[in-house]
Amino acid sequence: MKKLLLNLFAVALILSSGIFTACSNDDDGKKDDRNPVKIEKKNETALLLCSFGSSYSQPQATYDKIIADYKEAYPNTDIYMSFTSRQIISSVYNKLGKAYAYPDQWLPAIASAGYKKVYVQSLHIIPGEEYLSLMNTDVKKNFMIPNPDIIVAKGACLLETDEDVKEVAEILYKYYKERLDAGEVVALMGHGNPDTEYTHANGRYNELEATLQGLSGEKNIFVGTVDWGEKMFSHIREELKAFAERKNKASKDITVNLAPLMSIAGDHAQNDMLGDLEDGQTMANVDPEENDHNAEFSWKLKIQKMGFKINTKGTITDEKDFNVVGLADHTAIRQIWLNHMKEAVKEASSWNGDK
Repeated sequence: MKKLLLNLFAVALILSSGIFTACSNDDDGKKDDRNPVKIEKKNETALLLCSFGSSYSQPQATYDKIIADYKEAYPNTDIYMSFTSRQIISSVYNKLGKAYAYPDQWLPAIASAGYKKVYVQSLHIIPGEEYLSLMNTDVKKNFMIPNPDIIVAKGACLLETDEDVKEVAEILYKYYKERLDAGEVVALMGHGNPDTEYTHANGRYNELEATLQGLSGEKNIFVGTVDWGEKMFSHIREELKAFAERKNKASKDITVNLAPLMSIAGDHAQNDMLGDLEDGQTMANVDPEENDHNAEFSWKLKIQKMGFKINTKGTITDEKDFNVVGLADHTAIRQIWLNHMKEAVKEASSWNGDK
């Protein structure tokens, strides 16, 4: 599979000077300002959207949808977008020329600008490492404590509660119901955390899978991950085999739908899930039984090698015909994040306890 690579320039830039925070001069002596933290204070409230990020072009349109939602919901608020992955920030600038910054760059600038209220909305899926680092370190420790009079609202990740799991399951089941009723199968790819201290967060995938299967009435929807050892591709592989056996069907007679259980259809969706053969590889090289932690081939290739068909609806990554759907491409799922923000605003307070 193709992996997300950073060139040496990007790495050096991160290590030496932070991410796009300096100004340099071009050949004409003009300033080339690559600082993405540009505060335009028009209101007394700032809202910072925080996503893991993506360096691919297609997800940028999804981010535009998210931003538009919050502009409509919070018209008297200055809205900014940040990425929580430093590697993605460098890569997206080099590939697309778009400058993003980490929350720990945005938040001090927001404080310096004099905002009285600051809303922070996580666009992560589970309450795992990225989400907890954002809320506990970036927001609470490094922002709220040094700025104890600023009122802060912290909007939860997508699958924060059992009710969230149920709601997301209902949305996804409704989306795939027609295909499921036709005898097809759905396999969703989440990210997951490899470390055992995030067992609670990873458990949301088990809960979502069980809820989806409860809605469908049978085991024909599966949730796997990129990083959580208990639920990687081998889980999908064995469940597909079991489904074919239960239905007494050959794999060639079963169609599988693949989709990312991530906010956007970025690197993991386009490579780990839907990647094609690389130079020098053939289908003869594809091994569906390969070790999960050292996987060379995408879910799509391994499922095809097993003999199953892949539904092209939602799995085409060519730029012209791209049709992969991330969670944030579903209007109803974006509304769940918005609802989390609305609830957080009701409970917003400063470190000093002011409402």
